[in-house]
Amino acid sequence: MDLIPSFRLGAGLILGAVLAGCATQQPSVPTELTLLSINDFHGNIQPAKPTPLMPRLPDPVSGEVRPQPAGGVAYLSTALAQLKARNPDALVVAGGDLIGASPLISSLLRDEPTLAAMSELGISASALGNHELDAGLPELLRKARGECAPTECLWPGFKGPGFPYLGANVLDASSGKPLLPTHVLKQAGALKVAIAGVATLETPHVIVARAIKGIRFADEADTLNALVPQLKAEGAQVLVAVMHEGGVQGQGAGANDPTYACPTLTGRVQDIAKRLDPAYAIIIGGHTHQAYTCKIDGRLVVQAGSYGGWITESHLKFDAAGKVIAAQAVNHPVLQSAYAPNAALAALVAQAAALTEKARNKPVATLARGASRFPKDPHGDAVLGNLIADSQLAYARKQGPADVAFINQGGIRAELVVEPGKPTTMSDLLAIQPFGNDIVALTLTGQQLWDILQRQLPKGDASPRMLQPSSTLRYRWRKGMDGVPQLGEVLVDGQPLNRTRDYRVVVNNFLSEGGDEQGGFKHGRDRAVLGTDIDALVDMLSHNPKALDEAAPGRIVRE
Repeated sequence: MDLIPSFRLGAGLILGAVLAGCATQQPSVPTELTLLSINDFHGNIQPAKPTPLMPRLPDPVSGEVRPQPAGGVAYLSTALAQLKARNPDALVVAGGDLIGASPLISSLLRDEPTLAAMSELGISASALGNHELDAGLPELLRKARGECAPTECLWPGFKGPGFPYLGANVLDASSGKPLLPTHVLKQAGALKVAIAGVATLETPHVIVARAIKGIRFADEADTLNALVPQLKAEGAQVLVAVMHEGGVQGQGAGANDPTYACPTLTGRVQDIAKRLDPAYAIIIGGHTHQAYTCKIDGRLVVQAGSYGGWITESHLKFDAAGKVIAAQAVNHPVLQSAYAPNAALAALVAQAAALTEKARNKPVATLARGASRFPKDPHGDAVLGNLIADSQLAYARKQGPADVAFINQGGIRAELVVEPGKPTTMSDLLAIQPFGNDIVALTLTGQQLWDILQRQLPKGDASPRMLQPSSTLRYRWRKGMDGVPQLGEVLVDGQPLNRTRDYRVVVNNFLSEGGDEQGGFKHGRDRAVLGTDIDALVDMLSHNPKALDEAAPGRIVRE
């Protein structure tokens, strides 16, 4: 049974509903709203080969299910235009992280070409994503206003995105007042629509602390619920919640569930949706890079994957009393084989490519094969994570003693893809590690290191966040009889971990500040910044051709 948001659609529709009872009047026609949404674009204006997290769909010829090239802003524009042609009153909204953690073609230009491209898509508003804050709120606001950086304009004619970032729960830590717009009102045909937006409450755990100094993040559902009276008072007939938070589908689940049941959907979206005021007709999400169309307690909850590879088309039908009487959604793959690229945006991409070509195409090494960032066992280690941790340890040891290194899985943003005979370039490596993080060496006791390893073991149905370790650390773990994970044997350089001695540990500055809920690293003493993560990876690949062979999985063993 569908959830039924109930509030007035305006005097005209109410009068129509009353007159519908008269013999001379026809029943009022239901009013419809179409929403087109994207999320987690992350500056991927140029279609990569392969595009990160491409849609896995049946091949049109062989029927084999395999990744198919998708995304790229020029193709995304065409796909949106076709959907809008069928639904002229449709509103386009975004679930955040349109910029940040971007490829070099965008990040070298401070993501200005991406925002310039987004301005051509007709987006009404976007929720604030955590990566929009990577360089701090003042820098985001500068871009949102279309202003040049203090030193120079990196993108010719930059005018900003042309839409607001919404963050109703992004508050000044002192005053408690919102630092960003809370909502926008848009007319969609006969309907006045309020789009209210929030960032994820988890932002402090997934971003460096200095980027959000002086900012407090309030609960998403509580914040949106408190807005309802104001939105109604401003005449909104339909309320739309857009947030940079979402869920995770179980293995094998598709981007479209025809039943909307989504039995394998997990994550914070479940709790938020169940606590959210029923006045909100739909929840449009992001953050988890998943494509799904679900209903929670009868209300549509949708997300459009990532990197411009999907567009969610949602249809809501209301009766004259403002009740949702029908709600459907579908995720459309933005297949490059299905759409002609928009010429103007293709030219924009070409211009950005030309401005960044020298830096992007600088060769680093010719490798025999690539490496995956995803462990075969989600509770274990992967080749690419191991390689990065090894590179950071080796880089640190050139400057002093070091025992162990870690990299968080969320800090690895793309696969290491190798084309036979072609060198791996700086662009390839910076797609993997786009944040420009510093490498920090710090001292922890063996007990503190033990506590960090124990804390990061998966609990319940939470998504694994296993730290990827250097070759000097190996350990075993298991689920206890009570379901609580237990750390087993831990070896450092082949010797049992000594809980009373000190160890020199190497991590990126994100982890060193307690990011990804790894607060144990904040206890580190004698801190030293050694360089950048990309410097370490470049040094490793250019000087150690056997590095990939030495990064084989097996450092984390689940018993």
